[in-house]
Amino acid sequence: MLTPDRQAMILKIVKENRVASIHDLVKSTKCSESTIRRDLDQLEKAHQLLRFHGGAQAIPQKSDERTINERALSFLNEKRAIARRGAEYVEAGDCLFLDAGTTTYQMIDFLPPGTIVVTNGLTLIARCIEKKNCKLMSLAAWSNR
Repeated sequence: MLTPDRQAMILKIVKENRVASIHDLVKSTKCSESTIRRDLDQLEKAHQLLRFHGGAQAIPQKSDERTINERALSFLNEKRAIARRGAEYVEAGDCLFLDAGTTTYQMIDFLPPGTIVVTNGLTLIARCIEKKNCKLMSLAAWSNR
């Protein structure tokens, strides 16, 4: 197989699967590991993929990023379990900083009443005000609701 054809095949596999191991590419192209490694090096230098130890991945596109709503719903049960476990270490009146993440958002439901939450996350600010179980401090204001 000619180099351009093989590299096109490698790119197709990586783009379709988002990631590919050298072993998978060797099987798919029926070429040696050293040939695949050289191709991956060339393709990475041409900014067509990203190399990692043992394989390659597609270059993330801006359109590949998930929205905040999509991220909030993915692994929701796991996020709630993590949030519940973290909240077990918080006592009423404690002050903690919660960043603007989708897992920390879930933690608000499990905080004891009177917890002081400091955050920069707009969704967390809205959730604290809605839940009324914590005092809120944001960059913009201090609120008891």
